Amino acid sequence: MNFLEFYGLKEDPFKLSPDPSYFYPTACHRVASDSLDYAVEHKEGFCLVYGEPGTGKTTILKVFMDKWKDRAEIALILTPRLSAEEFLMAVLDELNVTSQGEGKVHHLKAFRDFLLEKSGARRPVVIIVDEAQNMPDETLEELRLLSNFETEKEKLLQIILIGQPEIEQKLKKDNLKQLDQRIMVRARLHPLSEDEIVGYINHRLIMAGKGHLRLDDRIVNLVFKFSQGIPRLINVIASRTLMSAYLEGHNTVTPRHVKYAMDHLEGSELEGRGRTRTVAFYASVIGAAFALTLLIGYQLMSSKSDGARSDNGNAPLSISAEAGPGDTAPPPVHAKGKSKNRSSAD
Repeated sequence: MNFLEFYGLKEDPFKLSPDPSYFYPTACHRVASDSLDYAVEHKEGFCLVYGEPGTGKTTILKVFMDKWKDRAEIALILTPRLSAEEFLMAVLDELNVTSQGEGKVHHLKAFRDFLLEKSGARRPVVIIVDEAQNMPDETLEELRLLSNFETEKEKLLQIILIGQPEIEQKLKKDNLKQLDQRIMVRARLHPLSEDEIVGYINHRLIMAGKGHLRLDDRIVNLVFKFSQGIPRLINVIASRTLMSAYLEGHNTVTPRHVKYAMDHLEGSELEGRGRTRTVAFYASVIGAAFALTLLIGYQLMSSKSDGARSDNGNAPLSISAEAGPGDTAPPPVHAKGKSKNRSSAD
């Protein structure tokens, strides 16, 4: 019996890929998502969504693109370290705009004609730049100049910048003040509060097929402590915690499984929230994930010959435990010692 069958799930509830169907709208994430929709619908021009690594920026981006992919022309730029000319060419390539001649003048004319055509068809044109804090100043200025394309009634181009908090400081530079003043929507993504982690975990379990696993209420405080509310880290910790319980044959996930998962992800280090800790954490996750994959394979092979083992507390248990009904939602998790809801949007 594999991991998913054991828990009665159709897929991994804590996969790291940003799946829009798993989007859990905390207060700040809902505001960010709704603000982007409003800005594009009302031709607001520049928008900025920013937050620390792992706070859900890519998920917000995926949700937006899922919603607008059939209603707008979208140029997604994932490599922002481009010169001004390279950036313009990347945008034209993303939008399948062909210039009739060589040189910037011809490229800009082709782009303007494209914008006017799409405006007449009531299809917004959106440029999205991910990791915008890495854009050279001259390229950001080029982006501002592109935003000058407009009619007497509306802006022809909508621009969404996605980045880490450094983008705010970057935009305060004297040579970028004009661009900063054009940003009409700003939304900052914050880590989840302990209460929000409860809803987040339950939501992802339900989306993964409900299942029949049980979660000890006490694990929420530990997940919050180790992840500091960063969704990506919550997923990593929760996924490895479920794997830890699975390898012991437990349907109930307890604090012991969280601690075991953390020991194998980072040893005994998880103090502070600096960038060095975050980088080290992700590096250790890669190694731990590989090791766990090998361990799972070994467990699956050995389980065929070992048979069931009795539950004696801390001893490894059989992974062929009797499955419960798979058509009901998992028992909800409740926070112990509720903290203040820290989620908000800027």
